[in-house]
Amino acid sequence: MNTAAARLLAAVLCLLTLCGLLLSLAPATARADDPDQPADSHAATAIELHEALFTTDRRTTPTPVPLPDTWSARGLDDTGIGHYRSRITLDTAPTTLWAICMPRLSDVHEVRLNGWLVSGEALDHVDPVTAGGYPTVHWISIPPHLLRAGVNHLELSVAYSSRGGLSTVAIGPADAMAEGYLTRLRLSVMLPIWLNVAGAALAVVMLLIWWRRRSERLLGSFGALWVLIAASNITHYNMVIAASPLLNAVYFALQLVASAMLCRTAMVLSGRPHPVAFGILQVCTAVLLAMAALGWLTDSLEAVRAGSYPMMFAGMVLALVPLWRETRRVRIALRCTMVAAVVVSMLSGLHDYVYWRGLTSVMDTFWLPYALPVSLAVVGGVLIKRLVGALQQVEQLNADLERRVAERTQALQQANQAKTRFLTAASHDLRQPVVTIGLLIDLLREQVPVVLRPMTDRVDEAVSSMEELLKGLLDLSRLEAGTMRPRQQSVALQALFDAIATHEGESARRKGIRLRFRPTRDAVVSDPVMLEQILRNLVSNAVRYTETGGVLVAARRRGELLHIEVWDTGHGIPEALQHTVFEEFVQIADQPGEQPVARHSASHRDGSRGLGLGLSIVQRSAALLGHRLHLRSRLDRGSCFSVEVPRTRTPLKTPLAAEVDARPLQGLRLTIVEDEPAVQAAMRARLEAWGAIVRTHDGLAMLRQHLSSLPRGHVGIDLLITDHRLRDSTGVDVIEAVRRYGGPVPVLVVTGDTAPDDLSLLAASGLQVLHKPFRADALLAAIMQSLH
Repeated sequence: MNTAAARLLAAVLCLLTLCGLLLSLAPATARADDPDQPADSHAATAIELHEALFTTDRRTTPTPVPLPDTWSARGLDDTGIGHYRSRITLDTAPTTLWAICMPRLSDVHEVRLNGWLVSGEALDHVDPVTAGGYPTVHWISIPPHLLRAGVNHLELSVAYSSRGGLSTVAIGPADAMAEGYLTRLRLSVMLPIWLNVAGAALAVVMLLIWWRRRSERLLGSFGALWVLIAASNITHYNMVIAASPLLNAVYFALQLVASAMLCRTAMVLSGRPHPVAFGILQVCTAVLLAMAALGWLTDSLEAVRAGSYPMMFAGMVLALVPLWRETRRVRIALRCTMVAAVVVSMLSGLHDYVYWRGLTSVMDTFWLPYALPVSLAVVGGVLIKRLVGALQQVEQLNADLERRVAERTQALQQANQAKTRFLTAASHDLRQPVVTIGLLIDLLREQVPVVLRPMTDRVDEAVSSMEELLKGLLDLSRLEAGTMRPRQQSVALQALFDAIATHEGESARRKGIRLRFRPTRDAVVSDPVMLEQILRNLVSNAVRYTETGGVLVAARRRGELLHIEVWDTGHGIPEALQHTVFEEFVQIADQPGEQPVARHSASHRDGSRGLGLGLSIVQRSAALLGHRLHLRSRLDRGSCFSVEVPRTRTPLKTPLAAEVDARPLQGLRLTIVEDEPAVQAAMRARLEAWGAIVRTHDGLAMLRQHLSSLPRGHVGIDLLITDHRLRDSTGVDVIEAVRRYGGPVPVLVVTGDTAPDDLSLLAASGLQVLHKPFRADALLAAIMQSLH
């Protein structure tokens, strides 16, 4: 339920309150007939009787009494049978239907006109205590032949179980009296019924709100209380129309349950409802209900009600205390209005108790059916307002939270963009010297004497470590940019195992651990480059974190799948950290005898364990390939990473080893555009060593100057190798200038950029791209692919 719906419900409650207040005043201004009309008026108007002869025993002489007559006001018992007689003088006999209307006449009565029984039945053998007579509005139709010109005799015998008496009696033409009777019936019966029906409907809405939001216990308790009170009031008026001891008992039972619900609501309002208090309340309610049932069975219900009503009234008084406390945060005017409504209900209840005991006029009526709907509407409006206020606070808190989340998200995005820019700039600047060193060390190893070979190997290992770090950043950037496109094909695992064993075997030997690959003839469907990258990272990570024992790589068949598993005997990963290890820049730091913890590599970096990118790249690559990744680990026992890959039965052909050519680029004319002098010199030396004819340029301006000296369409370039990020232009500008002047020319773009936007642009261009840093064999392979 949102704030708008709650406001709408509050508005409906306010309208109901206003209508109830206005309509409750209507009975005081409505008059059904003229009390000053003389008893011997013309027959065309209604006649109102204000005096009658009364006796409790037909054998005694009646005495004149004024109407309305209340027995208790004359010192009589309000329970019993009474007899009234009156005379009506008509000038002429009526020819149309007449009627007798009495605002208060017992349900158990005997009415005779000129000796004819016109309503009720003989009361000669009626027990007034068990008959259940109550004063109500009555309409009696009189056929015209029962009336005559002159004196007509009206005899009324009534039996009451309480509130004995008789109202004024009006007799006249039915057409002239119908409107007054219907008005009185609407105001005294239909109005309170519809007020309570409307209140019950709103109470049901409150219960539905509680059903959807169980935390609104106060609203639910009040809704249940309102439903019970409305049901008891509606039952009371049904009982008035068709009185019976059973309906009387049901009405009293509903009053008991409503009182119990009022006390329960007060306990909820107190904020500290004690279970013992709830238990006492339930026991007392059950005892009173049992006494009500017993009173109905033994015809002593009135005595039970007489003793129960003071207890129920005391409960209402006690309920005022938590209600007053609960409304302390409400504005004083609204608080006083709500408390006034409750006080009015209490006074109405006190009045109704006095009236029920027969201590007020017989013309009186119950006030609670009018007062309670209005009072409950006022209290319900306060509760709805309280709910609306709470919902507004929740909405405000949600808005603040969303704003903070948006601000935090923006800050994180800015930090991530700053991180990306920093890594891009740093890695680009680092790749330039690394690629230079890599190319030169390859040349040096071919020319160095054997005695210096161990030293060059040490330098080569250091360069390889730097290349691996930069390669990890590049792979992560390519995954983030979405430029990696899997090329699914059949991959022989044994060849993959052999390549990884060659690459990682030396690292395992230096640590004194065993790196084993279980031989396999299986083949899988995957991207060979990305699958090798995944396994290489897993094996490298296992070797890096294993101090004793060894690492085992094996493939296990699982139906149509193949589980490629990497086992190690390292320290293991705690279960709480098994999701953390796949995050970027996270390393598992452990010390002998201590619990392993996850550390961010930016603040606690162990240079011997990389940047903490390997497992993040593994997870993203596996997701891109659609391969499931699993991790099982036990502390001090080791870990097992496994990748699920589809198995294939396609026979694989073993490729023949190609002959090694010492000068594979013999006679080829290559043009290099590179603004880093060291990289340019190293690439030129490497390419010339392979037999190529190399021309170098520092940028686009120097290249254009050279092209202008050549005839158009004859640039003499077999392959153009250009850096992507130049000082005065980009690699794309260089390619456009060459092709515009000399036609189609094979191109190889080398770049150290790792920004996602740059990677996406290069991937969309369709050009052959070689990422820095690279070794001589990667450079040669890229050249050959560009040429073919």
